[in-house]
Amino acid sequence: MISKIPLRLLSTIKPLKMTRVFAPFCTQLEKVNKTGQKLVKIVEKELKYEKTNYVEDDTAIQFVEKAGFQLVDDEGNHEVTLEKKVGDVKVIVQFQSRQPNQDEGQEEEPEEQQNNKQNQDEEEQQESHTEYADFTVYLQKSNGQILCYECTTSQGEVNVNLVSLIKDLEAHKKIPRFERGLQDYSGPDFITLDERLQLALVDYLKGFGINDELGAFIEHYSLDKEQRLYIQWLNSLTTFLKN
Repeated sequence: MISKIPLRLLSTIKPLKMTRVFAPFCTQLEKVNKTGQKLVKIVEKELKYEKTNYVEDDTAIQFVEKAGFQLVDDEGNHEVTLEKKVGDVKVIVQFQSRQPNQDEGQEEEPEEQQNNKQNQDEEEQQESHTEYADFTVYLQKSNGQILCYECTTSQGEVNVNLVSLIKDLEAHKKIPRFERGLQDYSGPDFITLDERLQLALVDYLKGFGINDELGAFIEHYSLDKEQRLYIQWLNSLTTFLKN
């Protein structure tokens, strides 16, 4: 039972003064230093692993030289460009670094689990090709006219998605790929064209050296580019944490 306090005593009761207790700054700093040291160890371990497993592929450069392209690959930039001249036409191929699929680099599973998932994985692979890379081809004539091919390469097979005529090359490069053709009419979807026209456009593109062999190179080099950028990022992160 709660007893009532007489009214005459209420005026004599003073409120308790509660003092907030803050953690000393040094305690917070110690925690930051401790978590920072842990982070440095993890980053350095990851960096060492990536550097150990990265192998520079000389065959990629050999392919570029054999195909007659000049490779433009600036460190720190995710864009990669191939350029060459065929008659009075300047051929420009542009693509970006890309991350590997989730199933790449995963730890091996027990044999029984692999067998159970084998049929399911095969069906999923047939339904969708997750291993692909997008790239753009510009055919620029000396008179300034530019024909643009938006392409995709999957398992070394090049597919054309859109063919359009553009006026400003540099402005077009800055437009995100999925936004190209949304504002101005850039031509119909390639698959809706007459089959004979599709084949003729593809054959014309192949005449400039844009073939399945180039597609396989783009798939490979875009992954290689991503790995090099990742190593560079880990280096920069290590420098920040240790200095």
